[in-house]
Amino acid sequence: MATSVLFGSTMGLFDDLADLRWRYKALLPVFAALPYVVLGPTERTTVAILGGSINLGGAFLFLFVPVMVTVVTNSYNQLGGLNGLEAGTGLIVLCGIAAVSGDWLLLGVPILVLAILTYVSFRGKGLIGNVGSFSVGLTLAVASILDNLKLMLLICMLPFILNSILILYSNYILRDRATTLIDEGGKLYANKVRSLRTLLLRYRRMSERRTVIAIYFLVFVSVAIGALIEWLT
Repeated sequence: MATSVLFGSTMGLFDDLADLRWRYKALLPVFAALPYVVLGPTERTTVAILGGSINLGGAFLFLFVPVMVTVVTNSYNQLGGLNGLEAGTGLIVLCGIAAVSGDWLLLGVPILVLAILTYVSFRGKGLIGNVGSFSVGLTLAVASILDNLKLMLLICMLPFILNSILILYSNYILRDRATTLIDEGGKLYANKVRSLRTLLLRYRRMSERRTVIAIYFLVFVSVAIGALIEWLT
């Protein structure tokens, strides 16, 4: 996991410095999945489907893992832009994975780091940037694979996936990017729905902190549903 996260932080740093286009950035996480593919732990090649499971064998390592890492990392990276949003959402999901798996030893340090980053960034004292968002996304993907919680992660990522769908639709179909505006009172609002954030702000004006907390709540609900399904199955 550490090797994949290191790959992710390096890619994030390169993106921060070079400002890569999304067409190139979207493919970078594939390379971060290579350490796991090389190790090839055969005991974790199953995927839960409709109450059962299917063993994908080699296809799991060479197809499923790269696709999963790429989708999770990019969708996580796209839900950001507000103080505390990137770090806090990752903290909620990672705590959910740790609670279900009981793997606090492996995830304890990342959780502690994310808790500190959430506190600092929520107060507007720092930003984690693409270095942080790529690293957190990869941590979530690899941790769920190692703890065999892939279905739970998929459910946890639903707010992120919805956000990515809205952004991609607006960028490539409508040709109109997501925008967030500020009124005279300092509250955020949006006159178009182009992302999860603008979806919330389209119908209610909120301060930046209230907007972040609202997205925290949506992620928490997804994590709770994912954990409940995992426990029941």
